[in-house]
Amino acid sequence: MDRPIVVTLAGVSLDLDGKRILKDVSWTVKKGESWAVLGPNGAGKTSLLSIVNGYRWPSSGEVRVLGRKFGETDLRDLREEVGLVSSYLDKMTPEDETVVKFVVSGKRGATRLWEEVSSLDKRRALSLLRLVGCLSHQRKRLVELSQGEMQRVAIARALMATPSLLVLDEPFEGLDMGSRERLVERLGKVAARARTTLILVAHRTEDIPRGFTHVLLLRRGAVLAAGRVKETMTGANLSRTFGVKVRLRSAGGRYFIQASPR
Repeated sequence: MDRPIVVTLAGVSLDLDGKRILKDVSWTVKKGESWAVLGPNGAGKTSLLSIVNGYRWPSSGEVRVLGRKFGETDLRDLREEVGLVSSYLDKMTPEDETVVKFVVSGKRGATRLWEEVSSLDKRRALSLLRLVGCLSHQRKRLVELSQGEMQRVAIARALMATPSLLVLDEPFEGLDMGSRERLVERLGKVAARARTTLILVAHRTEDIPRGFTHVLLLRRGAVLAAGRVKETMTGANLSRTFGVKVRLRSAGGRYFIQASPR
């Protein structure tokens, strides 16, 4: 049986300040798939996610998310079913909140919890913290966490409401190598164990966790290739995406590129 469709973009374009950011993008994401969106700076990756999350309206084309057509649904209701991990949420994060309460707050789409945590919600929060490798931090306050730990806790929070779709916008930005590798590992486990469909924006192939199923390659707002990782992640496709000839190496389910000599 074919899987239900979670996201459909058909001929979507986006113009901002007289500049075309996205160009005739068509893309389909099905339930249970985990997609990495890859491309250089300015490729339109974050703009694409802002449309999927309902924070931007396309200039043309049709968008459906979780079976709801944009223009015929209340996007505020839709956002309650889409988990989001993005740096812009950091400004709304209460640093004095405890880790457990912050995770539970994701159940209602808030960033602070003003009520006592129920035993049922606490058990789920602890299970999610275990999944992202932060169970030992449950009693800490957010201000005590490193940036890498905060990113993993934010993922647990986004999963608290059991979203049908989890969107991660450049979660590796600003992390050191150790924190980056720990987050990549944990995201691979989330992709393998969670029932949520995942979309991850990344700059580098090595940021794509083991077990991710699909990849979308963007350049200058246009789709260069989209499909299963094994068929789509090729040296030729990546060379076109980044505008420089590269060689691709795979190891342990991860992909690494390096510039090829001319």
